[in-house]
Amino acid sequence: MTSLLLISSVLFASAARADDRVPVLVGALQARNEESASLAALIESFVAQKLGEYDSLRVIRIEDTPDFEDYSARVYMDSCPPGEAVGCTFVLAERGEAWWAVTGSVQALVKGTRVDIDIIDVDGSRVAVSFRSELEGGRDEAFAEGVARVLVAAISGEVGKEEDIRDAGEDSESTELSAEEKAAVAAELDTLTQSLGDFDLEVRKASKTISRPKLTEEDIAEAEEGEGAKPWERLKMSAPEYLRYRNSGMTLPVWRKRIQGRRFQVILRGGGGFMNGPVNGEYYGRYALDEQTLTAVDVYSAQSVESGSTGVGVVQAAFGVHPVVDVGVTLGIAGGAFEYTISPEVVGQTNTASKPTVVDNSNLMVGPWVTAGLFPAANLRPTFGAGALWMRGTGVANHIQPPDELASFDAESLWLVNVFVGGEARLADSVEFFAQVPVSFLVGGDVVQEEKHTVVAALEGVQVPAGASALGVSVVAGVQIRIGGARVQETTLLDETDEL
Repeated sequence: MTSLLLISSVLFASAARADDRVPVLVGALQARNEESASLAALIESFVAQKLGEYDSLRVIRIEDTPDFEDYSARVYMDSCPPGEAVGCTFVLAERGEAWWAVTGSVQALVKGTRVDIDIIDVDGSRVAVSFRSELEGGRDEAFAEGVARVLVAAISGEVGKEEDIRDAGEDSESTELSAEEKAAVAAELDTLTQSLGDFDLEVRKASKTISRPKLTEEDIAEAEEGEGAKPWERLKMSAPEYLRYRNSGMTLPVWRKRIQGRRFQVILRGGGGFMNGPVNGEYYGRYALDEQTLTAVDVYSAQSVESGSTGVGVVQAAFGVHPVVDVGVTLGIAGGAFEYTISPEVVGQTNTASKPTVVDNSNLMVGPWVTAGLFPAANLRPTFGAGALWMRGTGVANHIQPPDELASFDAESLWLVNVFVGGEARLADSVEFFAQVPVSFLVGGDVVQEEKHTVVAALEGVQVPAGASALGVSVVAGVQIRIGGARVQETTLLDETDEL
């Protein structure tokens, strides 16, 4: 006893604040048969009492954890499915901000009682210590004291370390130890036996991952057959929505807010990425001069918008008109390249072809945008939508002034229709990561402008621009901020008898 008290005093000696006690939830022990129901409640009470004797621990009872909006925490625990005590206790421990928790089960036997104990490391989402003991009558309080001592030893790291032998079989559902594992766990078994006195112990494998208990469609179907108001009716939900809510792990106020989704929210997005589409420009000008008069006798000028790949930046402002739909406007700027070639020739002489010059291009895009995000309450959701963009780059006049013999074209305006798929991931309550993959279709605007003037056909091999492809694709990612939203519906509390 003295050694364990020393462990606990050393463990918490570094606490600088007055209330740096370790919060521990005492969960209910599930009764495996009717004969053990009263004994399960008694052992729970004894464990809480013994843990309360340690100044380093702050004991949290089930009633101290926040109630669910449609039933109490005690009702939640009492209705936990058989074999799911660890998962249910883990949920309550998180809600009660406990660092550790104790739960288990009790089964009355012919010659005593079988008690299974699970000590949960909440932060590690694992069962740190799991053991079984066969108790004789009248030893319940002494057993509870032993459980408290083992918990203190687990907190101090004396038992239930993450790297111990029990983690070796976490992928197996079996609790049977192999011969090698039995040998390796012998030292830990000795420690637990000393902590619990002369009780017989069976140390079992512990699972690192704790699964939260889930409500099933079968549970909903069974509830629908019962009489009286159903829980989802009292909460003004459909049965499928109630199923999603119960399995979300959220409190009802948070669920109510999340399920409103985009409705009445202002959504601001900013991001960047890659674009393949009509982002490049090309100007091609050739003219032939009469050898004697040096006047133009054959002139060809063309300017085109060409497909290319470049970086793109976008900002979007939208308003939520539905929980899953927002409507807004997109403004984007994309780079690109503009190439121009100007070739003067003299009829009857040997002429050298001019080399093209390449300069930077810039493209402005603006237009309406509609985004739909499914499953508004989820932290990760798929999105899809559509939009239309007016797009304009530059013309030759933005870069050089062509010779008087050639035509000077302004930048051409284009229209694109976009459809996209993507996704959103919640980073904080109103901040999310988004990604979109738009596919664009060029539906309007002249991608090629030409002007010819021929007195004498003197130009050979004129290069007629091909123009941009009608199909393009982009990848854009960034951060979106959601402001405001619809008013959350008032909560209707349920009677405890209405829970599932």
